[in-house]
Amino acid sequence: MLLNLIKLIARVYFRTFYDFKAEGLENIPTTGALIIAGNHLSNADPPAIGSFAGLVRDSRFVAKKELFSVPGLGWFFRRSGYIPVDRARTIGDFGALKEVVHALEQGQSVVMFPEGTRSKNGKPQKPKSGIGFLVYKTGAPVLPVKVEGTFGWPWVRKIRVKFGTVIHLEKNPELEPKAQYKQFANEVMEAINSIHI
Repeated sequence: MLLNLIKLIARVYFRTFYDFKAEGLENIPTTGALIIAGNHLSNADPPAIGSFAGLVRDSRFVAKKELFSVPGLGWFFRRSGYIPVDRARTIGDFGALKEVVHALEQGQSVVMFPEGTRSKNGKPQKPKSGIGFLVYKTGAPVLPVKVEGTFGWPWVRKIRVKFGTVIHLEKNPELEPKAQYKQFANEVMEAINSIHI
């Protein structure tokens, strides 16, 4: 109930204060494991993606652990099933990855940002290999989504969110798993960046 209210408030906010459009909602699978992967330009991206994807299905979010210490926000994140990730770990937060794997094995939808952090200049960044690991381990499909216009939020005018089409990892027995993680992560970012808005 609380999550649905927050999503409604977010949708009203974006549609009231911005020239906002969300497209491609029909491309969101309604059931089964799913990773919704987007580019990351500002703090507006998670609610912009999640509130409109939420018209089709609920998703859990991977979020930096520092946010869980913010009064009120941390309480909401924990209540909503957000998954904290420690970005300071140089070889990855295996606890967070394990929790995402479990969520996907339960047929849930998870929203994450392959770049791992917000862009500092509004341009695409290289992705981390984590999303490739998750897909390799679970076989979950990935739905790329592109956000445009949020860099510099809230002092922006026009915001667009567009969901692309689902992509899958085809395992290559001739490549080491780690090489496939990185390769697929790059494919995901390429799919995100190639969405035309």
